[in-house]
Amino acid sequence: MNINWEITIAGISAIFAGISIIFSIYSFFSFKKLNKKILEQQVEINSLLITKEKEHSNEQNKAEIRAYKTGAKGNYQLIITNTGKATAENVYLEILIGSAYRGCFWDIDEIFPMNIVSGHSRKLSYSRGMDFPSKFTIRITWDDQFAKRNSKDIEIVS
Repeated sequence: MNINWEITIAGISAIFAGISIIFSIYSFFSFKKLNKKILEQQVEINSLLITKEKEHSNEQNKAEIRAYKTGAKGNYQLIITNTGKATAENVYLEILIGSAYRGCFWDIDEIFPMNIVSGHSRKLSYSRGMDFPSKFTIRITWDDQFAKRNSKDIEIVS
């Protein structure tokens, strides 16, 4: 039996060429599918990064005001603290109890409005008589770089 090596080698080469073409087509479509998935993930990552940067920027421009009382035996101090990252400007304090008790808060009209730098506190002294309520609410309003006329009601327990 005579084997025609030229035809055999040509046949084997054709088989390898066919396999190579099929592998190339498979690789092309697999890469295209993978590339689409990667692009979708990149768009999602970019969206999340933009959201995170906006939130970070907003946090840097916000002031956060807190208030609490200290003291005893009728003489107290109302401590107003800015725990935010921005300066609280035009801070104004409103005492939400009867107007008869407004005089218990010393120098309230001369102190407010004020500015409170981030991480700093300001004090307002007041005296508490027998008829002074044990709980009262204050409303603090302020401006910061994020928004104007921020407002917060805080309940103070004496």
